[in-house]
Formats: sequence, C-alpha cells, structure tokens
Amino acid sequence: MATARRHDKLAARRLSGRYCDAGDVQALQDDVTGAIASYQRATELDDISARAHLGLGDSFALADRDGEAQRAYERALRSHPNSADAHFCMGDLLARNGRLQDAIGEMELACECDPERPYYCYRLADLYARSGDEEMAETALMAAIALDPQEGLYRYKLGELHCRSSRWLPAAQAYLQAAECAPLDDFYHVRLACVLIRLDRRPAAVKVLRRTVRIAPDNRAYHYVLGELLVLMGDLEAGGEQLRRAGRLDDYDRDYVQRIKRRSGQLRDGEKLVLISAVRTPA
Repeated sequence: MATARRHDKLAARRLSGRYCDAGDVQALQDDVTGAIASYQRATELDDISARAHLGLGDSFALADRDGEAQRAYERALRSHPNSADAHFCMGDLLARNGRLQDAIGEMELACECDPERPYYCYRLADLYARSGDEEMAETALMAAIALDPQEGLYRYKLGELHCRSSRWLPAAQAYLQAAECAPLDDFYHVRLACVLIRLDRRPAAVKVLRRTVRIAPDNRAYHYVLGELLVLMGDLEAGGEQLRRAGRLDDYDRDYVQRIKRRSGQLRDGEKLVLISAVRTPA
C-alpha cells in the first residue's frame, strides 16, 4: 500500500508539472484565463509545488486579482519558506499595492535566500530609493554591480541615485560605466551628456552627444540638443547642421528636449521651453 501511495504521488507530481508547462505556454501567449485554470489544476494535483502556486499567483496578478495572487504566494511560502522566488513575487505584489515597508521586508528575504541573484538586489535598491533610504539603495546597487559588473542597467540606476542628491561627478562616472557596458544604448549616453553639462564640461558633452546621434540617427531630439549646445559654444556652422537635421519637432520631441534640459540644469521645473528659432516647430 505504501509503495502504491508513493507511486500515485509521483504520478500526480508529474502530471502537475505538465499542467505547469501548459500554464507557462498560455501565459506567454497572453491567455491569462487559460493559465489560471492550468495552474489551479496543477496545485490540486500537487499542493506543495512552489512552481504551481507561483505561476498561479503571477497569473492572478496579470488579471489584476491581487488578493488571490497574494494568497497563492502565501501558500507557496508556507511550503517553501526559503524560496527566494516566492519572497520576490510577494514583495513585488506588495510594492504594487503601496505597502512599501512590507515589500522591502519580503525583498530583503529574497536576497537572503538567494544572495547570488543581482536582479533581486537591484529591485531591493529601487524599493529603498522609493522609501527615501538612499544609503541602503546605494548599498544594494553596489551589491548588484558586484554580482554582475557587465549589466549597464545597475550602473545607470546608480547614476540616477547620485543625481537625486546632486552628486554630479559620481553620477557621471556611473553613467559612463553604464555606457561602456552597453555602448549602443543611446539612453545611457544622453544621461551622461546631461551630467557633463551640469559639470560645465561642454566639449565632453558634445563628444558624447555626437556618439549618441550616431547610435540613434533618427531621434530628432538628440540632433536638436547637440545643435543647440554647439551654437551656445559658438560653433554656428556645426550647430546649424544639427538643427537642420532635427527638422520640425513634434510634441514628443519637444517634451523629450524639455526633459533633457531639465536634467542638465538648463531648465527649471515649470519654466517654459524656448527653442532656437532656426528650427520651425509647432506653437
């Protein structure tokens, strides 16, 4: 009898795994209703399967059924209290519902359970930053960078953190490292250029912006910002060429230029954006 029960339990677990496989495919295909049904069947066959409960919780979260998602994560944690994934999912859900301190506690547990996962450290840093604890946020980001030094995103977020405290030089260093990790990411280069302008290193900012427009030649806002900077530095010919490449800026371009100028300290919050008249733009 005991052997038969063990055999039945193993068969149920294998079948549960197949339902989880089906749920994974349905979730990837945006069939949330189907994924919920598959994961529910998986939990019925194997009530201690962390994979089944987490899949069910994720599917409920995608369906904006957060209460059911939380209960699914809680069931996963009851069976697997040291599951880093379960703590991470719970922390993510709590943060989404505004329970920031509880979310931090869960994310800290996720990092303790799996200290080699840099993304968990990165997400913990984001929660610390949102709570106003910039010192702990920096510590968590440095941990993520140490675990994955080639990921530009973590260095970029460190630059953002430094900018919040107006620490422009370390911010520039962080953005530069992010750009070195991802040399084709124009976003990191623009952030670096903004901080170089803050540091009154305009020639260096021009060099970075020239690289930026080579990476993303169709972004008119980049051409405009480079052209304006060159004009301000007295290089009217080169600046005019970039402004002509910018052409007519639409509302999105204007908004992007405004954000760049705010970050670089050229425009205060609430101050009206004034464009160089050489560029014809909508009123």
